Amino acid sequence: MAHFKKKKLYYCNQDVGSRVELLSSGGLRLDNRRPYELRSIDFNILPNPPVGCDSVARVEHGLTKLIGFVSGPRDSVESNRTVATTLGNPTSNSASSNLNNNNNNQNGSISVHISTTPFSSIDRKKIGRSDKKFADLAQAIQNTFEPVVMLHLYPRSTIDIYVQVLQQDGALLQAAINVTTLALIGAGVSISDYVLSVSVGALSTPSCPLLDLTNSEQTDLPNLTIAVLPRTQKLTLLQLDTRINILTFESLLEIGLEACLVLQLEMDREVRRWATLLNSSIHNSLDYKSHSAQGPVADQNPQIMMID
Repeated sequence: MAHFKKKKLYYCNQDVGSRVELLSSGGLRLDNRRPYELRSIDFNILPNPPVGCDSVARVEHGLTKLIGFVSGPRDSVESNRTVATTLGNPTSNSASSNLNNNNNNQNGSISVHISTTPFSSIDRKKIGRSDKKFADLAQAIQNTFEPVVMLHLYPRSTIDIYVQVLQQDGALLQAAINVTTLALIGAGVSISDYVLSVSVGALSTPSCPLLDLTNSEQTDLPNLTIAVLPRTQKLTLLQLDTRINILTFESLLEIGLEACLVLQLEMDREVRRWATLLNSSIHNSLDYKSHSAQGPVADQNPQIMMID
């Protein structure tokens, strides 16, 4: 597990009613993490994307597991045709963002599609375009990446982002943003920086923030989700669903920004691993083609082998 160690926190003894069980007397959360400890992290840019997609990535934050696909940049008309065929019919069990038409100013556009597997959560229900939770999630991802993707390099084109939820246990937006970043890198889409996201919850007082929330923590606690550009420390997303004290907000934001630096190390390690494998694959392919073009070696003496 990635462990955030800058601050040392012991038992927070304030009584917060029904929320007290989220932190034990030993200072442990329900999943035995410390308040400033991240869940286990697994970032992967996967090989062999499915037909119609240019990259595929997988992200795991504890029991929250998502897979992301990127298709494009493609001509906007072609992109609209491929949406229904790439990962199945998007009108079933999925939600999409509102596609902004940027063709008038010669910029490209981003379209985000969210889908879930039937077994991703306890509630076995299908989602549709009218599902507000997933429609808002898709719109938040689009708004997060539009300032980061260099859309002026892709005029009259659309970049389709597909996020499929395999398993959800809190911090869904956080995981969706991180998997989208990896998928865009794998597709070779130009972005100005990594986009790293984390969720932070406030337990009773500003001195007791909880990092990387599970579903039960996110349901019971005031929380915020941020998306950060690590080089400049600029925020491209800040989502706060509950009113909180300004001091609490500053505390949550500070710990969230510092936690994103830990995520940056993990993501950078995976991108370097993927780039090394990609470079090796390209060199092997070029070597094979060069040997094939040379034909048989001059001093070779083919022989017919007789098998008794």
